[in-house]
Amino acid sequence: MSIWMNVLLAMIGLGGGMLVAGGLFAFLVTVGVVTRLAAGTKTAKFVMLYEDMALLGGAIGNIAYVYGAGLPTGVVGFALYGISSGIFTGCLAAALAEVINMLPVLSERLNMKKGMAVVMVAFAIGKLVGAWVHLIGGI
Repeated sequence: MSIWMNVLLAMIGLGGGMLVAGGLFAFLVTVGVVTRLAAGTKTAKFVMLYEDMALLGGAIGNIAYVYGAGLPTGVVGFALYGISSGIFTGCLAAALAEVINMLPVLSERLNMKKGMAVVMVAFAIGKLVGAWVHLIGGI
């Protein structure tokens, strides 16, 4: 295979990955994950920085995935990546649930006046246990 064919395939792969990543980030901005997290942590003045870092992380991850690059971070880096990914997934799920108003509908249907915080913690613990079962059991 010629060098030009490799260059063309690399450009197509990188371009396709950027399109998919761009769609994901547009979805995250539309749902408002970043702004909700910034508002919840009382750091709304850094929203643009958060969005820039999310975009930069997506671009670097895309390039690393396409070209098979990795960072030799060892077990500590892998653990930090796993924790960060879990936090991101949990925040995305919570933001989606909030957007579709799942929790108010659930509390209304169950006729709950108090205890929604307990329900949310139970959801988080269930997600954690499910992730551990999947990780350890290989299911």
